[in-house]
Amino acid sequence: MNYRSWTGAVLCLVLMLLALPALAQPADAEKARAELKQTEQEIARLKKLLGSLKQEVSGLEKELETSESEIGRLRRESTDMEQQIREGESRLQDLQQQAEALQVALEAQQEQIARQVRAAYMAGRQDYLKMVLNQDDPSRVARMLRYYGYVSRARVEEVERYTDTIAQIRDASAQIAGQQTALQQDRQALAARQQELEAERENRARVLAGLRGRSQSQQQQISQRETERAELAALIKKLDEAITSIPAPAGSLPFAQAKGKLPLPVNGRIQARFGSQRGADSRLKWDGLLIGAQEGAPVHAVHGGRVVFADWLRGSGLLLILDHGNGYLSLYGHNQSLLRDVGSWVQPGEAVATVGNSGGMGEAALYFSIRHRGRALDPAAWCMLPS
Repeated sequence: MNYRSWTGAVLCLVLMLLALPALAQPADAEKARAELKQTEQEIARLKKLLGSLKQEVSGLEKELETSESEIGRLRRESTDMEQQIREGESRLQDLQQQAEALQVALEAQQEQIARQVRAAYMAGRQDYLKMVLNQDDPSRVARMLRYYGYVSRARVEEVERYTDTIAQIRDASAQIAGQQTALQQDRQALAARQQELEAERENRARVLAGLRGRSQSQQQQISQRETERAELAALIKKLDEAITSIPAPAGSLPFAQAKGKLPLPVNGRIQARFGSQRGADSRLKWDGLLIGAQEGAPVHAVHGGRVVFADWLRGSGLLLILDHGNGYLSLYGHNQSLLRDVGSWVQPGEAVATVGNSGGMGEAALYFSIRHRGRALDPAAWCMLPS
């Protein structure tokens, strides 16, 4: 094969290789669109299912659900406002530093202009034209003319810079005033939210006092716990049936391969372990962990997954459930607020809720459970527990 033929063959091969992604792209895009449409349909069906599973609660329990849900909303809004205020304060500090730097530059420019004015005055006392024409050397005359031209242009440029700096200072001052006004409004809005939050907490305390004031025998308490557990089991069963075809993002690590390597969702003291007695009766057992933690602390997803439930559930309070694929679910209960909605995909370690005491808990704690096709698994076998 001669050089020209070899070069032509190589060129054809390169063009074919470049064309391959372009040929594959429509097929990949079509597949991605089909998967997205399927996911959206499954999530819509899931939301409809969750709506139909809404619990029939009445009286004080209904009040508790409403109050704790409102507390979660207000706490989430307050957290967002606090972040907005911190960002606004940082912006205000930057503007103030910018204004200070501009003021320093303005003073330096004032001094420079003053020096040039003094120099011009001193030069003006000598007759400029006479000083130039008295030069015997033509090249010296040319240099003098260029020098005076430079000086004149420098004066004009310095004055222009001075004027620009004054305009920048005015603009920075206006921005500072606007930022201060916005911060004041944000602080007032935050104070209002906090007042609402405090009032709602008092309302919740009243509702809880009413619930605890109801006389219940030990058998009634056991029956209530069994009912709550049955409702949660029914919810999980329905979720398992609904989410079997929701595709996980490409490249996701299978949940089963993370066994023994998962972190706990929150740092805190483990108050109850899987299988330990729950309450006064030995017939009631914990099917997960109860982790005591500071109220408002972030609750992190132990593994990547999709939110399939984010609502209040009797006995669990504000509950968030993640689907990790292949029948695996992780549950996070008794939260103060929920940070993700149904259908959201979350990454490992992403904050999905904040620790609270919803569901009638007396102290802030997180209920954490792992399920596989409805069966509760011991989190100790899956997570790295503190020694």
